[in-house]
Amino acid sequence: MGFYDCRCMLTGVSVDFVGATAVILRCTPAGYEPVALGVSGDYSGYGMLWGLTEDRNTQLVYEYFSRLSRSGRFTARMHPLEDPVEFTDELDLEQVLGAIESSWSLSPPYDGEDLEVLPLVVLDGANLVFALIAQPIWDAIAAAGPAEASLQAAFGDATVPQEIYGGHLSEVEPQLRQFAAVNAFVRAHGLRWAPPADPAQRYPTEMGAQRDDDENAEFIAQARRDYHDSPALLAGLDAYEKRL
Repeated sequence: MGFYDCRCMLTGVSVDFVGATAVILRCTPAGYEPVALGVSGDYSGYGMLWGLTEDRNTQLVYEYFSRLSRSGRFTARMHPLEDPVEFTDELDLEQVLGAIESSWSLSPPYDGEDLEVLPLVVLDGANLVFALIAQPIWDAIAAAGPAEASLQAAFGDATVPQEIYGGHLSEVEPQLRQFAAVNAFVRAHGLRWAPPADPAQRYPTEMGAQRDDDENAEFIAQARRDYHDSPALLAGLDAYEKRL
C-alpha cells in the first residue's frame, strides 16, 4: 500500500509530522498483548516509523529477535511469498517494523471486515503487530505517571518482556516507567491495544486515507471532548497542536 495517514491509538489524531511511539503487540485469542517497551521515531507516511530513537531498549529488542531467529522461535518475512530474512548487519529494527506493517497493509479490511493479520512476523507461533501513539500524547501521559514502575506493573505475567528485559531493568528504567503509565491509561479509559488497521477500536485508521488539516482539526476537537476530564491528555493535545 502507498502513502496513508495513521491515527493515534489513544486519541485518533494524525501521527504525521509529530513523531510517534510504536508498541509491538502479540496477537492472542484474547486480543493484542504488548511484548516490548515503546520504540519512538518519525512517521514515514507508509504506516511505519523511520529514524528510530536508538537506545538500550531498541538494542535489547533487536538482540532478542535476532537470538530467537536462530532458534526458530522468531521469523520475519517482508512478503508472504519470500523466505524469512536473516539477521545481519544490513537488517535493523526499523526494517522489522516495516515487515510488521506489511502484515496488515497487504491485506487490509474493507467494508466492516475484521482485520486478518498475515503471518509475516511471528513469535512463538503468534503474529506480531504494533500500535502507534502520537509522541506528544505519549510524552504527556508518561510525564503524569508514577516515578517508578516494575515489569509486573507494566506487563503483568507476560513472559516475553521478562525474557527481553529481565536482567536489564536498570538499563531501561525510563522507558519502563513511560510504558507502565501509558498502559495504565489504556486500562483506566476502557481502551485496548490494537494496530492502526483494526476496525474494532475507538479510533481506527482507514487504510489508504490521507487527512487534510480540517479533518485532523475535527479529530483534535473530538479527542478534547472524549478526554475533557483528563488533564494529562489535554496537555498532550496542547503540545500536539504546537508541534504541527
